[in-house]
Amino acid sequence: MSTELVKQQIKAFLSTSAPEVLAIKGDWGVGKTHCWDKCIEEFKDQCALTSYSYVSLFGVNSIDALKQLTLLNAIDAQTIGQKKNAKAQAKMWVDRFKSVKLPIIDQYISGIGEAFSSLSQLALKETIICFDDIERHSEGLKIKDFMGLVSFFKERKDCKIVLLLNEDSTDKSFEDYKKYKEKIVDRQLHFEPTAEQSFDTMYETDFEFRSYVRDCCIGLNIKNKRVIIKIVEHTKEFLALVDTFDDEIKRQVIHSTVVLSWCYYCHGEDPEHIPEFKFVNRSGLRKKDESHSWDAKKTKNWDRFLNSYGFQLTDEIDLAVARGIEQGFLDKEKLITLCQHKQREVDLRKENTKWNKAWEIYHHSFETNDDEVAEAMDAGMRDIASTTSCSQYSDGLKVLRGIGKGELADELIYFFIDKRKDTPEIFDVDNVIRNPFGIHDEKFKDELRKAYLQFNPKPTVTDVLNKRRKSNSYNSSEAEILNELTEEQMYDLFMSFKGEDLTDFIRVFLLISGSCQELAQKVTNTLDKISKISVLNKLRMSKFY
Repeated sequence: MSTELVKQQIKAFLSTSAPEVLAIKGDWGVGKTHCWDKCIEEFKDQCALTSYSYVSLFGVNSIDALKQLTLLNAIDAQTIGQKKNAKAQAKMWVDRFKSVKLPIIDQYISGIGEAFSSLSQLALKETIICFDDIERHSEGLKIKDFMGLVSFFKERKDCKIVLLLNEDSTDKSFEDYKKYKEKIVDRQLHFEPTAEQSFDTMYETDFEFRSYVRDCCIGLNIKNKRVIIKIVEHTKEFLALVDTFDDEIKRQVIHSTVVLSWCYYCHGEDPEHIPEFKFVNRSGLRKKDESHSWDAKKTKNWDRFLNSYGFQLTDEIDLAVARGIEQGFLDKEKLITLCQHKQREVDLRKENTKWNKAWEIYHHSFETNDDEVAEAMDAGMRDIASTTSCSQYSDGLKVLRGIGKGELADELIYFFIDKRKDTPEIFDVDNVIRNPFGIHDEKFKDELRKAYLQFNPKPTVTDVLNKRRKSNSYNSSEAEILNELTEEQMYDLFMSFKGEDLTDFIRVFLLISGSCQELAQKVTNTLDKISKISVLNKLRMSKFY
């Protein structure tokens, strides 16, 4: 039932004084409480009953505690939506019942607390009572007793009761609700808003990129309003960091934030259709992984859904957003660096008419015009070769290979290398700082590695150590450079390290030796030799192992 239909039924329910029980059921997070709160406030002038009490069963440990809360929370219906002082209200009721003297109760009930609990259900009458979070009740509160209290308020105290719940709860004790609802519940509404209604209910007013955020949420059919709130909060926070960049980059951040938040917060609700966060939080193409129970069928289904949303590949900006969602904050410096790289690509595409024209021809028709596309790509790629990034250039190569123009793609690879040989550092494909968005053509990647070794002056051991200190990445060629040291040379080098260099540089050796068994053995032998110099040195080795 849509939001508007539920609203009409609530209005009709409130407009009469007839005692009855209305159950509003719906999935967690779809906004049952939000909808009820808005309706009771909007229709408070039309309520036939003048007293109102709202109680959440979450954390309530007994039926007596529930009775007390129901009375303590009672207010004049005309004050709904106004700020109230809960402590002052509670004190008012306690003071009122301190003066109560009932001999029968005094004889059998010890303590004002128990007396207050017993009198609560007697004192409350002709009241609209909303019981929320019923499926989240504590073990001490039995659903059977709760339903009995609901029946008492309706039959004996002429109250109107609203129950907000998720009837599909897996709690076994909740079976009692299903057992007794036929006798106690008069009307039941299924609150099932559309994704559009869920978003619009939460965010009626405009904010930057509201329309695009809304479209992304609707595209994934997100109805959980708690998740929508988190998405919008993340989006606003992340956009504030990329405010100076092109709208295209901002849209990527929004697009990624929505789908990654959806996977992070909602996978447990529908594991068959909503991908795991780990599945999308990895770079490149998404492949099956039996170690995570991602078989071919599941991978295909998840991938098809993500592709339909437009999330084909996860790049470094997406990964930065994912880490921000997971950790609760973004690495501002890293995100800005990545966006600066992306901004250069965006500027190049906008400024270069031939490159831009190539993509227009590719995207803007369903004609079988392979040769026209190839010709346009050839012209555009030659035009941008001296200024573009390897990642952006590889996008064109991917298209050419896809339409069977492999020879032209190979020719353009060598054209690019010849154009950029005076700045060989760009050929360092394994350097995430220089090439943060990956390269989507394997031959291009291989040829760039060869060109890097050919045109880039061979780095020294000191160059490698300084480059890789406090880093988690390296090139396999760097292992070859370090491995040229003999064990004697390595020992002298290690002994010469002082201050922070000692820890940082030895950790570089340990990191890079992971790709070369011979180097690893040299490093191990050298450290063993140093540890045998003294007991103190042996203790110092604990930081490395």
